[in-house]
Amino acid sequence: MANMRKKFTTLLINPSTPFFMPNKEYLLPQGLLYLAGYLKGAGEEVELLDLNISRPWEKTSRALSQEYCNRIIFEKIRRLDPSLIGFGCLFSGQFADVLEYSRFVKSHFPHMPIVIGGMHATIFARDIIENCSSIDYVVLGEGEPQLLALVKYLKGETVLNGHLCDGLGYRGDGQVVIHRKEKFLVNLDEVPFPCYELANLENYKHDTSHWHNPGHLPIGLTVPLISSRSCPCKCNFCSMFLIGGTRFRERSAKNVVDEIQLLYLHKDVRHFNFMDDNLTLNKKRIIEICDLICRRGLLLQFETLNGLMTSTLDEEVVNALVSAGWIRGAIAIESGSDYIRNKVMKKRLQRDKIYNAVELISRHPHVYLKSYFIAGMPEDTNETLQETYDMINELTIREAYVTNVVPFPGTALFDQCVRDDLFIDDIDIKDLWKSEQFYMTNKERFYVKPYKLTLEDLRQWRKRFDSLLAEKKGEH
Repeated sequence: MANMRKKFTTLLINPSTPFFMPNKEYLLPQGLLYLAGYLKGAGEEVELLDLNISRPWEKTSRALSQEYCNRIIFEKIRRLDPSLIGFGCLFSGQFADVLEYSRFVKSHFPHMPIVIGGMHATIFARDIIENCSSIDYVVLGEGEPQLLALVKYLKGETVLNGHLCDGLGYRGDGQVVIHRKEKFLVNLDEVPFPCYELANLENYKHDTSHWHNPGHLPIGLTVPLISSRSCPCKCNFCSMFLIGGTRFRERSAKNVVDEIQLLYLHKDVRHFNFMDDNLTLNKKRIIEICDLICRRGLLLQFETLNGLMTSTLDEEVVNALVSAGWIRGAIAIESGSDYIRNKVMKKRLQRDKIYNAVELISRHPHVYLKSYFIAGMPEDTNETLQETYDMINELTIREAYVTNVVPFPGTALFDQCVRDDLFIDDIDIKDLWKSEQFYMTNKERFYVKPYKLTLEDLRQWRKRFDSLLAEKKGEH
C-alpha cells in the first residue's frame, strides 16, 4: 500500500496571561480565531491550543507555570503531529513566555517550523529573527493572508516572492529578510468569522456575579467583537497603526450583527465586548448596527472598554448604543490640557465635546462610564497636570484611570524619549525586543522625565491623582 502524504495541520497556540499580571479574566483569543477561520475558509486544517484554559498561573512560581505549559504543548504536538506551529504574541509582556515555549518545542521537535505574530513581533521582527533561532518566521501586522501564504509555501505549493512576502520576516540564504507590512485587507465582509468551533466556550466562563449587569441577563462570559480595523488618528503614544495601518476599514452592519446573532442563537451568548479602536467613527454604520440588534430582537448587553472616540458621541449615537444594550464603556480623554491633548498627543478632541459626551451619557445612569487619562508626558507641567486634575474632578463619570505614561516602542513618543534622553531608568534600547520592563509596572513607576518636572513632582502628582480617583469611585 502506498504511503499516504501527511496531512498539513497548523497548530495555533495562545500563550497564557503573563504570570505577573493580576487580572486573569482571560477572553477568547479572537486574533487566533480569525486566523483559524481564514485558513479553514481556504480549505486548510487548523487546531487551537489556548494555554489559559489550563490556568497555569495557579502554579506557585513563573518557572513552574512555564514548565506546566511546556508539558501541555508537548502532549498536544505529540497527539496532533502538526506541520506548523503559530504562537500569538498580542503584546510585549507575552514574549518571554512565547520565546521559552518556542525553545522548548525546538528542543523536542527540531524540524518543526514556528511562526509568531502580534504587536511585539511586528515591532521587533528583525531582532527576533536575528536572535531567536527557535523562531523561523514572523508575521507583521494583520496576518490572515500572510499566514495562508506561509502555509502554502511550506506545503510546496508556492514560493515566497512578490505580494506573498508582504508583512513576513524569515531567514533566507543566511540573511535576515524582513518585508514590511504595506497591504491590508480591504473588504472585511469577505473575511470569515472567527472559528468559534475551535473554542469550547465553557472554558471561558468566569464568576461574573460582580460584573455590572443592569439588565440582569445571564453572563458567564463575554465574547470580544472586532467590527472594524485600524485607527486613522495616529496619536503620538500609540502604535496600533503598525498592526492595522492608518486607513479605517469596517465590516458592514449586517455582517457584524450576523456574527452576534450566530453567537446569540447557537452559543447562548448574551454579553459582548467591542474591541474596536474606532467603533463609532462612522455614525451611519454604528446606528445601523444598533438598529439591527433591536430589530432582530437580540436581548443582550455589550461593553466598549477599549475606549470610544469621544468626538463621535452625539445624542443620536449615544441613544442608539443604549437602545441596543450598551451598559459599560470608556472614553479616552487622555489629558485635561487642551495643549497636551491636541498639540502634543494629536488627539484632535475639543474640550466642549468631552463635556457634552459625558453629559449625554450621564442621562442613562445604568451605563457605567469610565475615562482614561495619561500623566507625565514630556511636555507636561504643573499647570497642565492641574488641568487634568480639574477635569477629572468636574466630570460626572463613574470611574477614572490615570496612567503614568509609557513610551512604547513604535510610537512617536518613544522616538522622542530616545532623541531627548528622557528615560528615567537606564533603558537599554538594544534589548527591548526581549524585555518586559515596560509591563512590570505599577503606579509608583515612572519611565519618562518631563522637560519641566522632577521625579519628585511626578510622585506628588501621583498621590494627588490617586486620592482624587479613590474619592470619585467612592461616590458611586
